[in-house]
Amino acid sequence: MRRMEMMRLSAVLALGAILAQTFVFANYTIVHRRTFNLNATFAGAEAIGDVAFDGNNLYVSSWHNTSGVQTVRLVQVGDINTLLSANSGALAPSGWSVTVSAAGASRDTRLVYHDNHLYWGYGLGDGTAANTGIRKYDLNGNLVTGWAGGTLTLSGADVSRYDTIDIDPGYSSSGETLAVGVFGSTIVRRFDLSTGANAGNAGPVGGATSTRDYAFAPNGDLYIRTQGAVAVATRAAASGATAFNSPTNIATWTEGALAQAFVAYIPVNEVFFSGFSSLVLYNQRVSGQNKVFIYNVGNGTFVGVNELNGSELVDDGNNPVGFFNTLLNANWGLWNGRMFIFVVNGFTGTGVNDGYTLGSFDRLDIYEVVPEPASILALGSGLVSLLALRRRRK
Repeated sequence: MRRMEMMRLSAVLALGAILAQTFVFANYTIVHRRTFNLNATFAGAEAIGDVAFDGNNLYVSSWHNTSGVQTVRLVQVGDINTLLSANSGALAPSGWSVTVSAAGASRDTRLVYHDNHLYWGYGLGDGTAANTGIRKYDLNGNLVTGWAGGTLTLSGADVSRYDTIDIDPGYSSSGETLAVGVFGSTIVRRFDLSTGANAGNAGPVGGATSTRDYAFAPNGDLYIRTQGAVAVATRAAASGATAFNSPTNIATWTEGALAQAFVAYIPVNEVFFSGFSSLVLYNQRVSGQNKVFIYNVGNGTFVGVNELNGSELVDDGNNPVGFFNTLLNANWGLWNGRMFIFVVNGFTGTGVNDGYTLGSFDRLDIYEVVPEPASILALGSGLVSLLALRRRRK
């Protein structure tokens, strides 16, 4: 009898080991780690507008609410290890800063990282060539003058305005390019990441022409933020890198024709854990909707939250004040085997320069994608009960 019990226990433990390998993480959630107040850096009508991560350091860029030509900046905030070791609250960026003169009046900014360089779009949405552009910087804040002659101009891109940029991974190893989106068009303009030369257009994608933002999935599918909608245009396999299938809306609502509208693809499934669904984040430029909305792509288990409002408890033990408006943007990154989501919220008033639980301020929030080992806990509980039962029988 004793031998039979041992055989059964061994079988259960073996099954448990198999289940543990297969279902280590049954669910996942998003945990709020830090809220940083950057109001002293982006004072008055200048507002934080986008964020990028190079695997170690965080960078942010700004736009300006005042009309006319204004000063906007690209700032190296600091390394993530130091930021996660610091308390939430006022933060003075520890790295470099560069400035340019760009169109104000709420013209937008976009910032993307690729292969040890930053691509920065400023004055986006303006039609005056001198007041808008796209530049490439190295990670020390130096302008790469050999890329597009130092600035990709409107005439160089053969467009009347820029509105967004993102890295297009291409299709079926066709090669990566810098994708440029233009309000009023569904054509994806593409430029060489090394030289800035025109790499040929993709599309037209079709659908709404009110292009505000792009977000590419690793497989080349394109998520498009237009006025009152987020749509996905899958890559058209038969036509290679330059064609997309007709876009399909994944979310719609009613809003005005406003800039500072974003969409971001968070490749949870592709680069972090294949059992979890990747996410699409976006804002709604509707009064009172001060939150980042979350859409599950559906290629794995859904995340346990459907929005981020900024007031979620942080590690310091306090609840920050919620996001102050809809001027939001987001990005993601991997560090030390962990996946993070970075959210920025711009503010164009006087604001407060200290604290994070009251008042209004330009802010940077760090969230983490956290697996929940539910099945491990259930398995452990079951094994404990089995062992307890065996002891009682003895």
